[in-house]
Amino acid sequence: RKKRISSGINAEYGIIGPNGTGKSSIVCAICLGLGGKTNLLGRAREVGEFVKHGTDEAIIELELYNKHGLNYTIRRKITRDNKSDWYINKKPVNLKEVTSLAKKLNVDVNNLCQFLPQDMVAEFAKMTPPQLLESTERAVGGQELVDLHHKLISLKNEHKTIITSQASKEEYLDKLVKRNDYLKDIVSKHEERSNHLKKIEVLQLKRPWLVYEVERIQFQELRELKAALQNRVDVLKDAAKPLEDLLEQRRNKQVEVETSIKMIMNELNSINSKLKSVESSLSSHKEKLDEMQEEYNSKVAEAETRTAKINQLTNEVNAYKSELNDLESTEHLQVRRDNLATKCRTIAIELGQLESAINELTIEDQSRKSKQRGITNQIQKLNDISNQKMENLRRFERDTFNAVEWLRKNKGMFTGEVLEPLQLIINVPNPSNAKYIESIIPRNDRKAFLFERTDDLNLFMKELRDKQKLNINAVIAPREDNFHSGLDAATLKSFGFLGFLVDFIECPPLARKYLCKHYRIHNVPIGTSAVDKNLDRINKVITQGLYFTPTHRYQNSKSRYSSDIISSISQLRGAKIFSLTVDTKQIQQLQSELAEIEKESDIAKAKYQEFKTKQQDLREKDQNFRDEKNKILQSIRHRETVEDKIKNRNHKIAQLKSSSTNLEEEKAKCFQRSQQILQKCTSLQKKMYTLYVEFERKLNEKNETTIQKIEVSLEVSDAEEQLQSSTSELQEARERLENHVGEIKRKRDHARKLLEEAKAACNLDRDNLPNEYKKMFKQYPCSDVNDLDQQLNEARALAECSNEVDPQVITEYKNRKREIDTYVQEVEANQERLVEYDKQISAIRDKWYGPVTNIVDQINEKFRSFFTRLRCAGEVILSEHEDYDKWGIDIRVQFRNSDDMKRLTSSYQSGGEKSVSTILYLLSLQGLTDCPFRVVDEINQGMDPKNERKVFEMMAHAATIEGTSQYFLITPKLLPDLDYNEKMNILSIFNGLGLESSLDESFVVERVIENNRIRMSQMVN
Repeated sequence: RKKRISSGINAEYGIIGPNGTGKSSIVCAICLGLGGKTNLLGRAREVGEFVKHGTDEAIIELELYNKHGLNYTIRRKITRDNKSDWYINKKPVNLKEVTSLAKKLNVDVNNLCQFLPQDMVAEFAKMTPPQLLESTERAVGGQELVDLHHKLISLKNEHKTIITSQASKEEYLDKLVKRNDYLKDIVSKHEERSNHLKKIEVLQLKRPWLVYEVERIQFQELRELKAALQNRVDVLKDAAKPLEDLLEQRRNKQVEVETSIKMIMNELNSINSKLKSVESSLSSHKEKLDEMQEEYNSKVAEAETRTAKINQLTNEVNAYKSELNDLESTEHLQVRRDNLATKCRTIAIELGQLESAINELTIEDQSRKSKQRGITNQIQKLNDISNQKMENLRRFERDTFNAVEWLRKNKGMFTGEVLEPLQLIINVPNPSNAKYIESIIPRNDRKAFLFERTDDLNLFMKELRDKQKLNINAVIAPREDNFHSGLDAATLKSFGFLGFLVDFIECPPLARKYLCKHYRIHNVPIGTSAVDKNLDRINKVITQGLYFTPTHRYQNSKSRYSSDIISSISQLRGAKIFSLTVDTKQIQQLQSELAEIEKESDIAKAKYQEFKTKQQDLREKDQNFRDEKNKILQSIRHRETVEDKIKNRNHKIAQLKSSSTNLEEEKAKCFQRSQQILQKCTSLQKKMYTLYVEFERKLNEKNETTIQKIEVSLEVSDAEEQLQSSTSELQEARERLENHVGEIKRKRDHARKLLEEAKAACNLDRDNLPNEYKKMFKQYPCSDVNDLDQQLNEARALAECSNEVDPQVITEYKNRKREIDTYVQEVEANQERLVEYDKQISAIRDKWYGPVTNIVDQINEKFRSFFTRLRCAGEVILSEHEDYDKWGIDIRVQFRNSDDMKRLTSSYQSGGEKSVSTILYLLSLQGLTDCPFRVVDEINQGMDPKNERKVFEMMAHAATIEGTSQYFLITPKLLPDLDYNEKMNILSIFNGLGLESSLDESFVVERVIENNRIRMSQMVN
C-alpha cells in the first residue's frame, strides 16, 4: 500500500504499529532506496526477496530535500529476479550516481551512528572502540576527518615498519663490521701478492703489444723504400710515352684506310643492289606480256564455255517443268497438313494435362519423402536421449557408468528385476517439470541401482564394489505397492495445482514404488503460479509436506512446541540431470504420421503408373500424326524446290547472256598494252648499262686503297717493335716493385697477426690501444722485449715467495665490505625518512587531534547530561594509544549505584541498558552532525517504562531543535501520555490480512486512538 511521509525538514517521525504490519519495511525502503546493501538489514540475502509474494516487482520512491533548488526524487524498481532500475527526478541513472548523490547529501546508511535497523541494534554494542570512533568521525566530522585519521594510521604503520627495519639493519651492520676487522691483515698480505700478480698480468698483456710495435716499425721502413721503387717505374713510363703516341698515330691511320675500304665496299654493294632491282623490273615487265596473252586466250575459252552452259541450263528448265506438272498441287497438300496439325494440337493439350498431373504427383512424392525423412530424424533424435544420458553419466560419474555397462552385459546373473540408476530410467515428458523431481532426489539416489531381491544386490556389490573397487550405490525396492495421496485432488485443483509429482514422470513400476516409498511423490502437488496467491488457504490443507510452484519449493511442518505451521520457501533451480527426456507420446504420434504417409505414397504410385500408360499411348498416336505431317511437308518442300530450280536456271541463263564478251575489242586492247610494256623494257636496259660502268670504276678504287692499307700495317709493326724494346726495362722495374710490395704485405700481415694476438690477450675488439691500457702499461716501463722479460721473471719470483690466500676469504671480505657500504647508505636513508615521517605525522595530527577531541568532549558533555537525567552515570572517553589504529571511543555507563562504571559491551549490559546507551549516544550526536536524517528501528524494546519515557522526552527535545536532522523512530508501541509538539509526526501503520479493503481517506487515525483511550479508561475504572 502506497504511503507518503512528508513534513518539515526538522520534524521527528514516530512510526508505530503492531508487529508484522510493515514498520521495518519503511526502514528497508529507505536503505534500499539509497543504494544500501541487503546485509545491512539482516533480513534477506537477495534484493528480489523483498518483493511481496504474488507480485513481480516492488517500487521504492524517496524524496530528499534540496536547499539549493528542486528536491531530489530517487525511484528504484526491484524485480523478483534481483534486477533494479534507478531514476533520479524521473531520469534513468545507475547505482553509482545514486550513491554519489547520497554521499553529496551526507547520507551514509552503512554508518550505525546514522542508520540503525532493527536487526542491527545489537551490533552497535558490539562495535570496538576504534570502529565507534571511525563511525563517529564519519557521522560528525565528515569524510575529511576520517581521511586524516586513515592517513595517520597509514603513516604510523609505515613509521613503525621503518623503525623495526632500522634496528634490525643496525644490529646486522655491527656484526658485519666486526667480521671484516678480523680478516683485514690477511687481506693486506693478499693484496701485496695480488699486486705482483697484477704486474705479471700487465707485463704479459704488454709483451705482445711491444713485439707488435717492433714489427710495425720495420713495416714503416719497407713502405718508405717502396716510394723510391715506384719513382723509378714512373720515370720509365714517361720515357715510353712518345713511342706509345707514335704507335697510336699509325694505328689511327690504319683505321682510316680500313674505313675507306668499308665505304667503297658499301658503294659497290649499293650499285649491285640497284642492278638487281633493274633486272627484277625488266623480268616483271616480261611476265606482264605473258600474262596479257594468257588473259586474252582465257576470254576466248570463256565465251565458248558460256554458250555451252546456256544450252545445258535450257535443257534442265524444260525437264523440271515436266516434273512439276506430275506433282500434287500445293493447295491440296496444305489442306491435308492443316488437318493433321489440328489433331496434333489436341493430343498436345491432353499430354500437357497429363504432364502437369504427373509433376504434381512427383512434387507430392518428394514432399512426402522429405516429411518422411524429417519424421524419421525426429524419432532418432528422441530415441537418442538415452545415449546423451549415458554420456553425462560417463563424464561425471565414471564408476557408475562402468557399472551400467557391466550390468547390461551380465543381466543374466540375477534372479529378480534389476534397474539401472534413476537418472537413466526416469523420463519427464515435459522438460519444464524436470526441476521438481531433481530437487527432491539427492545425488546418491540418482546414481543408485535398484534391486528387487536382496541376494541380487549383494552379488552386484560383491562383483563391482569389492572386486572391481568401483564407488557405486545400490538400493532395495519396497514390497508394498499401495500408495495413495491423502489430499483431495478437487480442493488442490481449486488452489491452482495441476496434479501430483508421480503424474509428471515416467519410470518402471519398481522405480515408482521406491520413489513413492522414500520421497512420497504420490503426495507432492505440482502447481501453477496461481498457487502463490493462495498460500494461506493451502497451508491450512497441506500442514505437513512438500509442494511446488513453477519457481519455488514450499516445505510445511508443524512446530514441536505449538500447533503453528512452519513454512520454508526456496527458489527452484533449473534441472540439469532430468532435463533430457524422451517424449513417448510424440514418438507414437510421429510413427502414426509415418504410416499414414506410406499409405498415401502407395495410392500415389498407382495413380502415377496409370498416368504414365495413358501418356505413352498419346505420344505414339501423336508420333504417327507427325510422321504423316512430315511426309506432306516434304512433298510441299519438294515442289517448292523444283520451282526454285526452274527460277534459278532461268536467272542464270539471263546472267550468262548479259555477260557475253566482244573478242575483237579485247584483241585491240591487248596489242596496245603490250607496246607500252616494250617501251619500258628498253628504258630499263639503258639504265643497267650505266650502273655496270659505275661498278667497274669503284672496283678499281678499292684495289688502290687495299695497297695503301698494306703499307700502313708495316709502319704499325715497326712502331710496336720500338715500344716493346722500351717497355722491357719498365717491366723489370715493375717486377722489383711488386716483389717489394709482396714483402710489405707479408710484413703487414705478420704485424696484423701480432696485433690480433695483442688484442686477444687484452680481449679488445678495436686496433687502437685504449687509454686505460696505455696508462696501465706506463706503470711498468720497458726499453725492449728483453727488458720486459727480465721484469716479468722478477715479478713471478716475488709472487711465488708469498703464500696464497683462500679466494673464498677474499670474496667474503669484499662482498661483506660492499654489503656494509649498502647498509650504511640504507640506515642513513631510513633515518632521513623517519624524520620526514615524524614531520608529516605531527602536521596531520595537529589537524586531526583538535577536531576529534572537541567532538568527543561535546558528545561526552551531552551523554553525561542525558544519563544524569536518568539518575545514572555515563561518559564518553577518547582512548589514546601510541598506534593511531587503536585510538577509540569508550562508552562507559553505570545504571546502579552498587556498580562501577563499565564499558558498554555486547555481553555485560542487559538488552534494555544497551538500547538506552545506544539511543543516548545517538542523541548526543544530534547537534553535531550534518546528516539530513537518522533512522532508529525498535530501539526502545527491552527498556523499562520509566527509562523509555525519559528517553523519548530527550529524543523529542533533541530531534526538534531548529537546524538538526530529521529523526525516524520505529517502534511497535508508545507509552501513553507522552509529551508531543507540533514538529513531531506519529505515523500509525495498520497493514495486514485483517485490514478491511473498504477503508478510504475518510478513515481517521485520531478516531481510533480516541476509542482506544476510552476503552482503556473504562478498563481502569
